Amino acid sequence: MRGDEVIGFTHDRASQADFVAVPAEQLAPKPSGVPWEVAGSLFVAGTTAYAVVRAVALREGETVVVSGAAGGVGTLTVQLARNVGARVLGLASEHHHAWLEQHGVIPITYGEGVEARIRDAAGGPVDAFIDTFGGGYVELAINLGVAPDRIDTIADRAGAAKYGVKTAGNADAASADVLRELASLVDKGLLEVPIAKVYPLDAVQDAFRELEERHTIGKIVLVP
Repeated sequence: MRGDEVIGFTHDRASQADFVAVPAEQLAPKPSGVPWEVAGSLFVAGTTAYAVVRAVALREGETVVVSGAAGGVGTLTVQLARNVGARVLGLASEHHHAWLEQHGVIPITYGEGVEARIRDAAGGPVDAFIDTFGGGYVELAINLGVAPDRIDTIADRAGAAKYGVKTAGNADAASADVLRELASLVDKGLLEVPIAKVYPLDAVQDAFRELEERHTIGKIVLVP
């Protein structure tokens, strides 16, 4: 109804604006307990995280590795994987380890020797691997013995083509129903969307400069 608070999405790359018109079927109600900065961050990162967790078919008790675990997609991916009941190993820089631990994730520092660190932390087979970062993690997952159909990457198309792994991402979960489900999880306290920094729309260039540094935890948000 007119005046209802809603969350929406567009495929037209028009979301960095004061006003955007979208079809009604691309809208979902915004729960009153979800702040606007969080609500506005849910679509791309949230639906991508939803898609990758679904793609690797996680089950309770399984072990999954997530690369880029402290990024905008990674922070949501590790939480959704934990909600399934999976044991999550998150690759991230050391100054993000505390956040991961607070969310039930076993943090692992990336870089030289990461395969050995993963094997030590896993203490057994790795069942699935979600790559949100790129840079050779698909091959690492194969070396760890993960089956190609239990590997998903959103950042390494060449590796996916070479090893036949999945590339599910935002487009595979882009729906109002998924957006509604994610917002409900936030409202119930079952999903946190960490906000790294909020920029006004007229400072969008500064926001992208910070994003390029790839050191923030969670989402960088633009507000009108």
